[in-house]
Amino acid sequence: MTRFVMWFVTATLMLAGLAALAGAASAQTYNPTRWIEYKPDGGRYRVEMPAIPRTATVPVPTGGGTTVPMAEATAVVDRVAYVASYVDYPASVTKNAAADVILTQVRNGSAAGNTWRDEKKLQLGRSEGREYTVVQANGNVAVTRVYWVRGRLYQLVVDGKAGVETRPDTRRFLESFNLAQ
Repeated sequence: MTRFVMWFVTATLMLAGLAALAGAASAQTYNPTRWIEYKPDGGRYRVEMPAIPRTATVPVPTGGGTTVPMAEATAVVDRVAYVASYVDYPASVTKNAAADVILTQVRNGSAAGNTWRDEKKLQLGRSEGREYTVVQANGNVAVTRVYWVRGRLYQLVVDGKAGVETRPDTRRFLESFNLAQ
């Protein structure tokens, strides 16, 4: 489980860095009527995004010199980053831990060095999830939803200035997530 936490801290830092870079470099003008459905090949999910996302595959270290690919999609509008990602873990990394344990470790890893609040447990079909807000040292706020689904971790993050947690667009993005075949 320690390798999993180490991975998650690394992945969270990559997501935060990507969001910050994207916010500074490529903010799009928001148009509330132009939200799109994003459904990546092989992702087994769908989510509404406020703009066409940029996609990337990031190798995530799992320990022992091995990595697993994390697929992420990021749309940045008006200096708010909307990030959807997923990563498949081999059983050797999670050691068949219960979903609640994994989600707790994910939350702890993503909040490391910051403050988290407003956590609530979620259910998506038979899969467990969590939603929580991380107040970052730089003053930004990241509203995060994570789901553990049969060895796959899905992560949704809305990252922006304080107050982003109450924006209707944040709720729209998070609540539009659903599993797909």
